[in-house]
Amino acid sequence: MAVLPLYPSGQGERSLEGLYLDDVPNSQSDPFVYANFLVSLDGRIAVRDENGHKGLPRTTANDRDWRLYIELLMQADAVLTTGHHAQLIAIGNQSDMMTAAHKRYPDLRNYRRARGLSGHPICIVVSSRLNFRAEALKEAHPGPIVAITAQKNGRSVSSARNAGIETVVVGTEATVTGRALMDIFRERGLRRVYMVGGPRLFHALLADQVVHRLYLTTVGRVIGGDDIETQVRGPLFTTPPDARLRHLTLDRDASPQQMFACYDLAPH
Repeated sequence: MAVLPLYPSGQGERSLEGLYLDDVPNSQSDPFVYANFLVSLDGRIAVRDENGHKGLPRTTANDRDWRLYIELLMQADAVLTTGHHAQLIAIGNQSDMMTAAHKRYPDLRNYRRARGLSGHPICIVVSSRLNFRAEALKEAHPGPIVAITAQKNGRSVSSARNAGIETVVVGTEATVTGRALMDIFRERGLRRVYMVGGPRLFHALLADQVVHRLYLTTVGRVIGGDDIETQVRGPLFTTPPDARLRHLTLDRDASPQQMFACYDLAPH
């Protein structure tokens, strides 16, 4: 599968495989947080299906983007996600990403081992209510799991802990802040944190200026819909974050075509 780098200019056609491998820095002293989204041309990252579940549209999901999604996963010390995503894994609607990746991409099976990384990244679940099936999640995800919540819901915290999931309660606010998450990353020595959660979690990271990079795949397809999600959901930013294009690649052989963009966010 070949793609065409557009920026920086002067590069010729190259293979899709490996486009994002070794792209996430590992030499910084502070945790490096990077996010990834797949979006339609009209800005949709998720729509509600016929069963009432909101998720990635089938009309934009594709194998070529999934390959790059997994390449970013391979470099992570931790994956940052939401209770909604954790519940989908727990009930079997989604597979554990690393397990699926090893089956699908044999060339990536030894990537983490060769770089001294654990077999599975830590799964960090941010949830205000901890309303996912903790025991089922533990069975479905073979790696370490840490749940983070901002509400002192004794029953839910006890349930998660009894299922063997480490649970951290931070502050007394209604939601977990980006600043609180960064403190936890530092305490645990996490250097590369991959955010695959939803638009509210991304808003929290942006609001506290603790996300460093955005990988964004834009599929050249307009899908419409009323009940949708975009990359960010939350109040207007007092100071809107700025982004600087780092590299841009055209996947011209895909149908529809798509663009792989990487942005560095404003200095923190």
